[in-house]
Amino acid sequence: MKRRDVFLAVAAVGVGALAAPAPALAADLPAAPNLVADPAEADRDFVRWLSVHDPRATVRSVARSALLGDTATAFLTSGYTSAVDLAARNRARQLDYANRMASTHPAQFYPWVNATAQRAANGTDAELAAYSSTGYAAALANDNAKVPYDDGAAQVTQADRNFVRLLVIAGTGATVQDRAAYAETDAEVAELVRYGWLSAAGIDADTFRAQYVADEWTRWRDARVAAVSAAAAEQAAQAGTASPAAAIQGWRNLLTRCGRNPTGWAGLEQFARARADAWTRILQTTSLPAAVANLPGVRAQWLSEATGAAERSAWWNDLIVYAQAATDAWADADI
Repeated sequence: MKRRDVFLAVAAVGVGALAAPAPALAADLPAAPNLVADPAEADRDFVRWLSVHDPRATVRSVARSALLGDTATAFLTSGYTSAVDLAARNRARQLDYANRMASTHPAQFYPWVNATAQRAANGTDAELAAYSSTGYAAALANDNAKVPYDDGAAQVTQADRNFVRLLVIAGTGATVQDRAAYAETDAEVAELVRYGWLSAAGIDADTFRAQYVADEWTRWRDARVAAVSAAAAEQAAQAGTASPAAAIQGWRNLLTRCGRNPTGWAGLEQFARARADAWTRILQTTSLPAAVANLPGVRAQWLSEATGAAERSAWWNDLIVYAQAATDAWADADI
């Protein structure tokens, strides 16, 4: 059976479809994770996780719809990939729109449109989407009403420049550090202090989330295939149609595929806590109103990421512990 067919077969596995361990084994095993005991619920759990942690609003929305419609398995087999593609197309369209508005609205005639379009093009996906929906219209209304645009250069202080230098060295993230390093003129410093640093911090957080979601998507599906295969081998061994060696090999295969995942998530937890600590140090150093107002939220986001990574590490550890216990129990039964 092809790997994809094994994964699709999960849809047919309901609560109680997998045979419970034989009485001789049950006492030695911890509670089976949902990935083993209740595959349909495991699907819902993972879709629920994606609906929170995927950085793309389109993907989160489609995932929530799948949960409401009780179509989690269908979402995992095809809906997720379609949602990712849709999100990419939406972003490309919105980026093209922002760049087009910047190029067709010169700063000398449309300072509001030009500045906000460039800001959106360099911003987070959420900022880009907001510009396409309402941001351009609001900026154009300001330009048409001849509302003066102030780039903030005349108001730059030494405290602003100190804040920018701190961003370069504080370990806050690649996008933040890169943009701070290239803010040289007073206008660039003002833009960074007023808008740019917070937008860059959002990009760094979204990049972090995008990477671990992509990795987890691959790891989870791999574990799903391995768990189905191991459980099937175990069921056959319990029914007497296969040897205990087949069950042992099934759980060993899962251990080989997934054994490093808890450690990987522990590393992500440490990374997120380091980012939170970096933003804490900046908060303790600066008194700039724009920074003081927004820094706690940035710090809280990274602390939330650390908590989420710890929970994911525990989830994988539970699966590994169960697989190891099942391997040991079948090995004892095979003696």
